[in-house]
Amino acid sequence: MSMTEATGIATVGRWFELSQFLYQEAALLDARDWDGWGRLFTSEGRYWVPAAHDQRDWINHVSLVNDTSLLRGIRLARLKNGDAASLHGSPDSSHLVSNIVIAEADEARGRYIVHSRFVVAQYASWGRHTFHGGYSHELVRESGEIRICLKRVNLVDVSGPLGDILTIL
Repeated sequence: MSMTEATGIATVGRWFELSQFLYQEAALLDARDWDGWGRLFTSEGRYWVPAAHDQRDWINHVSLVNDTSLLRGIRLARLKNGDAASLHGSPDSSHLVSNIVIAEADEARGRYIVHSRFVVAQYASWGRHTFHGGYSHELVRESGEIRICLKRVNLVDVSGPLGDILTIL
């Protein structure tokens, strides 16, 4: 086997592993396994939904969602206990993830940037909404497991009226 063939096999294997990770994340969200989803993040991991297409950071701009570990924990606790009036009716979701591309890979450090596209259908007793866009995951291998350092959610219609985002995108 040539070096090119060996590298190609490794690349396909890595793509498969990272794709499976994104599919598993979507399955946890659809199952409302909030604890399982929360464990996918590193201790410093961030869940971020920018308020503009060209937003470069969460420090100098307002974001739709900017969850550190603490804020993500609060959001997940609200989703689990149902105390929030806006969450009565148990919103359900269906995540479709596709077009997965490894944008950057640092195998030596176990760090990857993975881009993908998504469609999320959200339904609750008061109505439904569909979200479309792209994900950018910054992933790292910790103790042999893939973990999320940053999940950026780029909504296609972020500049228009969005309605309520009651589920994790």
